[in-house]
Amino acid sequence: MEKDQMQRQKYALSLRNTIKGHHHVLKGAVEEFQEKCQRVTPERRVPPDIINQIRGAYKEIRDRLTEIRAIQQLLQSKYRQFYERDPLRDKEITEFEFISKNYYSKFEYILKEIEAKKKLERERIAKMSHKNESPGGNF
Repeated sequence: MEKDQMQRQKYALSLRNTIKGHHHVLKGAVEEFQEKCQRVTPERRVPPDIINQIRGAYKEIRDRLTEIRAIQQLLQSKYRQFYERDPLRDKEITEFEFISKNYYSKFEYILKEIEAKKKLERERIAKMSHKNESPGGNF
């Protein structure tokens, strides 16, 4: 019975270490994500690869946050006796989630704004070229 207890404790420790690792990676990833999102403005031309990088980074952040939440639930339910909560880390993880959602929604809003400006510009150009065409009437 003690061998089973030791295995459970080791597994719980590995799960806690996974959370720590994800937390460490998220610190840098969220900071880098914020910087990339801040570079996107309606006034600037945004290369498609930057858009893809931002979307990929957001997906990775979300995936890590989801995995952390799942591990925390597992530790709280099945390995409760070996789980030591870290309120500071939990607060930072929640902040990472809030920050990343907030910046991503602003990013998507800016992309929609850029697309709307492009559409208006295309319509304006189309109207100008249509006005410049002379009507083909007979004299």
